[in-house]
Amino acid sequence: MPYPEAYLEGIRLFNAGHFWHAHEQWEQCWRAATDADEARFFKGIIQTAAALVKWQQSNQRGMYRNWAKSRARLAGLPSPYMGVDLLVLYDEMERFIVAQSGTIPMQVPQLRLLAPDY
Repeated sequence: MPYPEAYLEGIRLFNAGHFWHAHEQWEQCWRAATDADEARFFKGIIQTAAALVKWQQSNQRGMYRNWAKSRARLAGLPSPYMGVDLLVLYDEMERFIVAQSGTIPMQVPQLRLLAPDY
């Protein structure tokens, strides 16, 4: 089964730095999810995007809070999940979040789609 178009568009938008628009695409996927893990995955990446929206708005508290929610949701899922290496995403986001409290600029995390796993 191919990945949903909205999911792929969300990844494209996320990687282009359009986190709010990625969130909107994935919300369609979350609403259509028929499996608990799939819904959890979409909620998790939606909250990752929300954390980065808050970062763009210079709202560190919102960034931290959304990432904490995302991290908790994504933690129990297998990696990769729906073609995304969640371990890499987790590591990149953790480094990015920590870097925000310092002066070292850090590249925004990307979602790298692997070969389909379903």
